[in-house]
Amino acid sequence: MSVKRTILYTGALTCALAMPLHAQEQAAENPVTLWDNFSLDNILTMVVQSFIPTLRVLADVRYEQIDVDVVRNRIALVGVDVRPFLPYVEGDACAITADGLVMSGQPLDRQQGYIINIALEGTVLDFDCLPSDARPVVGMMGVDDIRLDRMTVNVNYDFASGGAMINFGADLDKLAALSGSVDLDYISYRMDLDTEEVSPAVYVNHAQLTLENRGLYEAGSRMASPGMLDPAALEQLIPGALSEMFGEMNGFEARELSREQEAFINQAVVTATAFVANPGQITLETDAPNTPVRLGESDLEDPKGIFSKLGPTIGTVPMAISRGIPAAELKQAIDGLLPAARNLDVGRALLSGVGAPRNTTLGLRLLDPLAKEGNAEATSLMAEAMQYSNAATAYRLALHASANGQTGSLSLLNDLEDALSLNQLLEVQDIMLGGGGPVAADFDSIGDIRRAARGHLLGTTRIRSYRAAYYWASVGAATGDVASAAIRDEIDTIMRLRGATNAWTEVQTSLENGVLRDWVGRDLPAKLQK
Repeated sequence: MSVKRTILYTGALTCALAMPLHAQEQAAENPVTLWDNFSLDNILTMVVQSFIPTLRVLADVRYEQIDVDVVRNRIALVGVDVRPFLPYVEGDACAITADGLVMSGQPLDRQQGYIINIALEGTVLDFDCLPSDARPVVGMMGVDDIRLDRMTVNVNYDFASGGAMINFGADLDKLAALSGSVDLDYISYRMDLDTEEVSPAVYVNHAQLTLENRGLYEAGSRMASPGMLDPAALEQLIPGALSEMFGEMNGFEARELSREQEAFINQAVVTATAFVANPGQITLETDAPNTPVRLGESDLEDPKGIFSKLGPTIGTVPMAISRGIPAAELKQAIDGLLPAARNLDVGRALLSGVGAPRNTTLGLRLLDPLAKEGNAEATSLMAEAMQYSNAATAYRLALHASANGQTGSLSLLNDLEDALSLNQLLEVQDIMLGGGGPVAADFDSIGDIRRAARGHLLGTTRIRSYRAAYYWASVGAATGDVASAAIRDEIDTIMRLRGATNAWTEVQTSLENGVLRDWVGRDLPAKLQK
């Protein structure tokens, strides 16, 4: 058989094997063709299956089933069995099994950033997989195989802000639960143009790590020396151990502890004694005096500086609980008796679900009076909460918030416009703009006219209004201002890309007639020459 024929035969056989079984069972009136094999689901499945042999260089990898959902941007491996090649393990004695491994990303209808979600369910790590020096310690704790009920990693990067939310969690059966989160305001990777080296940095809003006892403390306490866990002993051991550790971190020339480091040690003593009395959980988190905190490579060489910037704390209760909305205030909110001065803070907590259980209905009810008074932060919070349930109302709120300094609402405006028809968004814009729009007498120069057009187009300094932006851009263009003409043409392009050319043509004709009427009737050329 020739090489060409062999390749064609192999390719045809591969495609045939990859066809789903249900395709083989279709009725005769719907015959399967070669093109049926090239669905997105099938292509992505073959890509994943092609990647598995690469992993098998490092470990024996088996799985019972693969499930691909392109619309949800999701891949799932069911019945996973991995036998890694480890130098201290004979053959395939080390087995890692999992009920399922699920990887998902940004849904196709939500394209505001990058999302990576990884979930590992029902994982068992054989005792033989542990390094030899770790086995005696684990064995003394009474642990056989290590069982991971669930492990998750979630990364959400936002295009508009350049920030990210990172969350992870792991539940070890009969041992502990570990969870953490990092809220990054911005991720910087600027390049030094002289050295062509990237200088990465992150702007941190908050970070948290929580260890929950689920049997680990009881198992470990059996190996502790008598009296070692008594409060009096802890008050002696912990300060000494942490002082030595922080001193080594600070360096020989700066071993003296900072005020923040000493405060952390005092908190650690209180936390340890409280945990021993009631083994629940320990939470380590940042309490920065000013956020966001910029951390670059140089900051890693200054432990005292990091402590000062981040203000790390340790306790048995997360700050979201200790500093959250008191139950008494939540009851007042439910009963309609909450003081108006607390509406913003309590409403924000209810909408975000941080500091209070999420309750969108109650949160919106508290913020509504503030929004009617023109509070930009309240309108921004409400717009974000209502973007999927009531796009028109959310758009109205976002218009106000963006025009009044809430820059985060600008990207929301663009997203909401995709959910509204041209007539709907123009109607909301007209209502928000009202009858108080600018007139020619308000402007002293062509530059003022251009800035008005640009402001109405962007929606950051003025209410976004395509009608007002087009009107003033046309006036500016008539004076010979090239930048105004570009704004006018940009609006036409926006409408064409929206697929609203026909609907916009009617609006455009009316606006052009109005510009010409005012240009002549109000003698705008003469006014602009004064």
